[in-house]
Amino acid sequence: MEEIQRNYAYIAAPNKKTAREYSVLLDSLGIGNNAVFRWNSWQIEVDLNDYEDAKNEIENYEKSGRIEKIHNKFAHIRFQKVDWTLLVSTLLILAAFHIFIYEFDHLELIKAGRSSAAAITEGEFFRAVTALTLHGDYKHLFSNIFFGGIVLWALSTMAGTGNALLLALFTGFSGNILNAFFYGSAHNSIGASTSVFGVIGVLAGLQFFDSFREKKLGRWIPLGAALGLLAMLGSSEKSDVMAHLFGLFAGIPAGAVFGAIFSKRNIPGKLFQNISAVIFLLTIFFCWIKAVS
Repeated sequence: MEEIQRNYAYIAAPNKKTAREYSVLLDSLGIGNNAVFRWNSWQIEVDLNDYEDAKNEIENYEKSGRIEKIHNKFAHIRFQKVDWTLLVSTLLILAAFHIFIYEFDHLELIKAGRSSAAAITEGEFFRAVTALTLHGDYKHLFSNIFFGGIVLWALSTMAGTGNALLLALFTGFSGNILNAFFYGSAHNSIGASTSVFGVIGVLAGLQFFDSFREKKLGRWIPLGAALGLLAMLGSSEKSDVMAHLFGLFAGIPAGAVFGAIFSKRNIPGKLFQNISAVIFLLTIFFCWIKAVS
């Protein structure tokens, strides 16, 4: 925008560097000027009589392509709007369910819903879902809510909140299934951490596509970071390391498939996200109906 004040006119510059380029250009043409910072922006101050010449020279300079255009280095990444109500309510429901489980421990819901390798390999696949909603204690619960909330938020910004929840459920389910068949029998586990590492895997899988990745970042760096997180957060003495590993391994191809589908097309909007969220909730509900029936 241009501004005229008394005997001076002002030509706006997008930043300090460009203002200096404008000033050097006008100096080379013998047009007196000053690069000044006023009204929270950089501007070129010129004599009113030189205003038209200065403006035309700057416009021609810009058209020549020699001005470095300002751009957002993340502009190519198509960030999605996070549905905070859905995301936070999901985490709160998980916490409330934990309280319910221990208030009514006579119902033996942990036994009914835990990921039992023997039961899953015999066809009780619903346990691979119900186990994701169970936790051993409050430390276990809150660590999954904290880290799960972070990674779900990160995935929600790229895939949408409904899709993020559905991908978390799918990768957690897949990780538990793989874990059950790995052990075969005599192995039980509970917790949403398989889904947490599944989401980390999805995020790593998405990084193979430019539209989901900062272009200066190597394609393999996020995968290495995911494995690093597994080593730091998922390999403690009490953790089911293999479940975490299988969750991560399930997430990487899931993220790659999602990226392949949506790297060249728009991610569906709110209606589709809501449908994904409904599928997420109904899947958990019917798996628990199966578990207690």
